[in-house]
Parts: sequence; C-alpha cells; structure tokens
Amino acid sequence: MEPGGFDVSLLEILRAGEDRFLSGEEIARQAGISRAAIWKRVEDLRAQGYAIEARPHQGYRLISAPDIPYPEEIQAGLAAVRFGRPALHFSSTGSTNDTCRRLGAEGWPEGTTVVAETQTEGRGRLGRAWLSAPGGLWFSFITRPNLALADLGPLTMTAAAALRRAVEETTGIQPLIKWPNDLVVSGRKLAGILAEANGERGRAEFVVIGLGLNVNQDLATFPPEVRRRAVTLRSLLGRETGRLPILRSFLLSFECLYDAGLRDGFRATLADASEHSATLGRKVCISCGGGIISGDAWRLDTDGALILRTTNGQVAMHAGEIEEACLD
Repeated sequence: MEPGGFDVSLLEILRAGEDRFLSGEEIARQAGISRAAIWKRVEDLRAQGYAIEARPHQGYRLISAPDIPYPEEIQAGLAAVRFGRPALHFSSTGSTNDTCRRLGAEGWPEGTTVVAETQTEGRGRLGRAWLSAPGGLWFSFITRPNLALADLGPLTMTAAAALRRAVEETTGIQPLIKWPNDLVVSGRKLAGILAEANGERGRAEFVVIGLGLNVNQDLATFPPEVRRRAVTLRSLLGRETGRLPILRSFLLSFECLYDAGLRDGFRATLADASEHSATLGRKVCISCGGGIISGDAWRLDTDGALILRTTNGQVAMHAGEIEEACLD
C-alpha cells in the first residue's frame, strides 16, 4: 500500500510554493526537519514520479506531479466532500471491491475509495474476469445509503451516470449507458460497474461500488476476443489522457447525484441515464434465469429496472444480460 510511502508534508509545502523556488532553510522551517534530511525526502518523491527541480542557492520547486492516483493527488483540488476521503492506492491488489468490502466491514466511512494500478482478480458481473492492465482506472468505494436491500438498484445507475458525466467533462467524449452497468462508445465497451451489498435483515449495512474504465491501455495488447468488443479513451483520442481529472470529476458527480437521489428518489440520475441510454428505443433480447425475454426497451424505472414492451405486455427487468445477437 502506498499511502504514507513518501513525505506528504514536504509535498504540501512544495505544492503551496506553486512555481517558485523554496530555499532549504524555508522548507526545513515549515517541515520541522533538518536541511540535511530534505534531499532524501526529495529523492523519495522523485522515486514516486514527482518532477522536482533543485538549484544551488535557490532551493527546490515542484515541476509536475505524476498521473498516479495517490491519495494526495486525488485530494488535491478534489471538490467532493466525502467521496475520495479517505483514499488508498495500491500498485496491485486482488480486487478493489474485495478490499473495500473488508474496509466496510471494519467500519471505514462512506466515501472511502480504493484505487489500484492493476488487479489480479478483477471481476465484472456474473463473476466474469475483468482485464485490469496498467493504464486503466480501477477503483471501488464505500456507500452507506441506509436503504433496504431491495432498493439498491439506483446505485449502479447513479455510478454509470456520474462516470458518463466525468468522461464527457474531462475528455469531450460522450459515452452512452448500456443497461444494466456498462458505458459504451459506438457499441464497444469503455467501462463496467459492479455493486455488491453487505447487509442483514433486509437492510444494507454498506454497498461497495467498483468501476473499471479503459483509459490509457493499448488496444493492441488486449486479447483478440476482448479487443473486438472494447475501446479505450486512448484509442478514441489518439493520445493518452489524465486519469486523475476523471476520477476527481467522477467523485464529485457521484456525490451530487447520490445525495440528491437519497432525498428525491434518484430523479436526476434517472433523467441522465435515460437521456444517454444506449438501450432505450431498441428491440432487445435479455437472458435471465435461464430464459430469454424479447421486447422493446421502453424506459428506465427509478429502481434501475428496464421496462420492456413485449407481446404479453410490460415487463420490468431488474437483472439480466442483453444478448448482442438480438439487437436490431
């Protein structure tokens, strides 16, 4: 785990200095350390990817920070009040969802966010393996919505709407939301979402929401069967893009939609997800419980269900998988 792996106070001092050089004497006074200790701490920061310039008789200044979601970088400029506070960063973990579930059971607060550079056991819906290579944005966070287990459907929809907003705000790309939990661009998967609840006696103690967003991976490195169905922001933009701005934007958007949703029944979430749906208005076939239900995808309900118009009337689908071969 990287939190605390380098000197935060020195980083804060250099960041506050903006573009000017800070003398060793000034840094030593503010940090409460000897001038001899500064160089080692600067080297520690450089090893973490920070570019720091040193000049004789002038001191040190921060040139740039890495696009790595360290807690300090997530929270630098983060407008969200709870989400992303606290944050943990791993170079590698089994699954960010599993890590968050352990933290949730230990009583960590709502908003706790776990980010990993890679996952060795990343998973999507229905237990499918999720390719989590370096360059993507893989993270999970804890919510404590005080809802019945039966009323948690809107949370996945809220995460999808917030991620869609964050991608558009930071890159200009306008993904659509494919029911129940994917972001797609021209039908190819950009992101997936997995929500997992812990609770008893019908109520949620906490819900962990995990997101995987393809950002800077090279599509050529994907397995052929995945490459045909996936897309990355890098492949769409023709260049790499920052992960931190996307993550910060998401955390704020989710917090706003989530808080409003708990007050008013997730009306803003529903409106956003409906307006930017890749599913509504199409004929779909949905596999569920061993069978397939076909119909016209008519609307989304406030509980996250997809309402189909079928030959036998309206059907509310709360779970299932859209069969691509059936799409018109």
